[in-house]
Amino acid sequence: MTAARWKDFVVFALLVAIGLAGRLGQPDWCMTPLAAVGIAAGWWFRNPLTAAAAPLLAMLLSDLYLPSYGHLGVAAVVYAALAWPVLLGKWIGRSEQVSQTALRWVTGAVAPALVFFVTVNFAVWLWSSYYQPTVAGLVQCYAAAVPFLVKMLVGDLFYVGVLAATLTLVVWAPSTSEPARSAQ
Repeated sequence: MTAARWKDFVVFALLVAIGLAGRLGQPDWCMTPLAAVGIAAGWWFRNPLTAAAAPLLAMLLSDLYLPSYGHLGVAAVVYAALAWPVLLGKWIGRSEQVSQTALRWVTGAVAPALVFFVTVNFAVWLWSSYYQPTVAGLVQCYAAAVPFLVKMLVGDLFYVGVLAATLTLVVWAPSTSEPARSAQ
């Protein structure tokens, strides 16, 4: 195994481990590093399938120990909502200015929670028996989820900040303006 492939394997394994440990050891629901893992994987790996595999594998492994979603449709929306931040990682990595990169990381920290909130709660309303299939039921579903949105925003801001700082400190070489990212 080449040094570059070994490095990619280590990064992939660390991202999966961070996602898995964060989800299983979370102090509270919705404060997990999964969005940050997806963003970091999207930033690191050039191949989007490799990148998406990191948060999805962490989800799959942690779901072996956590309660089910109650409906396959809800599970599919949850997985999709946790895979799309990979695209944010790709978008963040294309910026050339430091201020623009910082703004993109902040956007990356906020957007996943908002997308998760809108999509997953709509799926819960649509496919669960918790809420009436009316506009009032939909409003009730979103209202009940606001505390989880706040927790998810705090968690995403924290974890994305930590991973962004780590990537900035570890990956950017002082002698070059191009990051040493994976070709995978």
